Amino acid sequence: MSDDFADNLSRLRESAQAREWGESQTILTGLLLELDFYAGLEIALTRAHAHLPVFEAHHPEAEWARQLLVGIVSYGAAPEMLPPAVYEAYVSPGAANFITAVLELVRSVERKTPQENRIRFVANALVNTILAELAADWYGQHPDAWVEQIERGDTVDPQTGLTVRQSIQARFWLDMTVAQGDTAAWLAIADAIAAKAPRAR
Repeated sequence: MSDDFADNLSRLRESAQAREWGESQTILTGLLLELDFYAGLEIALTRAHAHLPVFEAHHPEAEWARQLLVGIVSYGAAPEMLPPAVYEAYVSPGAANFITAVLELVRSVERKTPQENRIRFVANALVNTILAELAADWYGQHPDAWVEQIERGDTVDPQTGLTVRQSIQARFWLDMTVAQGDTAAWLAIADAIAAKAPRAR
């Protein structure tokens, strides 16, 4: 592991503790660019596959998600066409982020995609998987907040000027359990990257 790589890992861990998402994603992308592509892809696939049962519990009909992930693992390539069901509405906590993550992983293995873009798709898949995990966990513990967000999300509170959706999402993001899970997820990714770090030349 080079000194620069080690320094960037330290920076990622620091930004994870501070919950600096923009900085974390920038550092993550830089670190993945220094790994073998398939090493970074494995990290993202492992995380997405771990969340798959949560998504499937809400949407058992969405067999395409597992099929796409298994296809990437088995063949390392994207299908010629995405199944039409990908474009259907899947309304559950974190579903939109998880679907984005799966589609970013598909884009990352499209043969015509430039290498740097592939890495950026992998990084974005990891970020969206974290968001899916956090949302599924928090709204699972606060189902009333999810229902209220769906039913009254655009209603504006005249006292705060915020919509119901904005207020609930602020509660979500500032929740101590979410903060701890957020940091833990980023630190786990840093550890996974460290385990695959290229050897210093």
